[in-house]
Amino acid sequence: MSFLVLHMDKFKKEAVRGIQSHNRRERESHSNPDIDYARSQGNYELHKKAAKDYTQAIQNRIDDLLLIKAVRKDAVHMCGLIVSSDSVFFQNLSSEDTRRFFEESKAFLTEFVGAENVISAMVHLDEKTPHMHFLHVPVTRDGRLNANKIYTRESLKTLQTELPQYLQSRGFDVQRGVEQEPGAAKKHLDTREFKQQQEAVAQIIQESNERIQNMSFAVQELESRKEALEDRIQQYERQAQEAEQVIREQAVLPQAGIFNYRSVLEQAALIIVELKKALATKKLIKEQNERLQREADTLGKKLAHLNAEHTALKQQSMRDRQNLEARLARVKAVTAGYREFLLQPEIHPLHNAFVERKRAEQLQQRHEAELRRLQQQDAREPKRPLESGSRGMRMR
Repeated sequence: MSFLVLHMDKFKKEAVRGIQSHNRRERESHSNPDIDYARSQGNYELHKKAAKDYTQAIQNRIDDLLLIKAVRKDAVHMCGLIVSSDSVFFQNLSSEDTRRFFEESKAFLTEFVGAENVISAMVHLDEKTPHMHFLHVPVTRDGRLNANKIYTRESLKTLQTELPQYLQSRGFDVQRGVEQEPGAAKKHLDTREFKQQQEAVAQIIQESNERIQNMSFAVQELESRKEALEDRIQQYERQAQEAEQVIREQAVLPQAGIFNYRSVLEQAALIIVELKKALATKKLIKEQNERLQREADTLGKKLAHLNAEHTALKQQSMRDRQNLEARLARVKAVTAGYREFLLQPEIHPLHNAFVERKRAEQLQQRHEAELRRLQQQDAREPKRPLESGSRGMRMR
């Protein structure tokens, strides 16, 4: 007996880029060893209008809503539903039936969330178990961005019940998953969720590092420009000092007369030129200093903002990692406890008997289904009349 796996998660704006990278295999992940990239070309997208840029597609959908209030910074921008089952279930399906399983699941979920809100329906065949990532913008029936109104406890229970029933009506032998008690640790796909969330956080930190590195390059360029500008300023200052020295030495002009008026005039013209040069140089020095200070202040503020943002992202990443590792540890503890329970001397034989009984029931169901198929095939085929053995014989 195979159970349906249906797992829902919510993503804020900063996580969308990482989810896109994971789903579309835009770069190799070092945090998810389960991915066999040699088989990634077998992955396929079921949504015909799948977005190439998740963030832009989500923003376009939000813009279409014409919301009166601005979207909160911590709002959920995208929801993801993972659809899968156990490996035995898929081993009994052909590649065509596997695709049809996910197509039927996608059709049901599209009806639930609204076709205009679907972002992607990517099927991954390059991990241990085939699964589909169904992504959509959480828009309510009355046109609001609100994931909590869409995914309540009651609506999730309805999905968990009605989706397997729908798939059964389409010929798939899959049962409803076991409902968890409120507050219990989740059991389905937490390892994959953990890896996916870590990949998204790592992507955010990498992008932040790239931005800080780019800003560091800008600061280094500014330092180089500053040094070059300081050299030029020193040259201007030397020129100004030389001009002032000339002015001081020649500030007192000799008495002009009929015989020396030409030399006095030339000396006065030289003093005026040097004076203009000194004044122009001092003005240029002042303007260059003010411009340099403005650029330094602007880049300094940007660098401080990016450093603060980077520090916050690292702290959030650490908190997310600790939370996810704690959840994963709880799942492993529950799994280990369940295994120990099954291995108890008084429980193990009962469990084996239960498994054998279920296998026998499945085998009997398959035999009955095959018998019904053969009977229906015989019923559809026209019956041929029996040929008489006396054809062509004469009566004597």
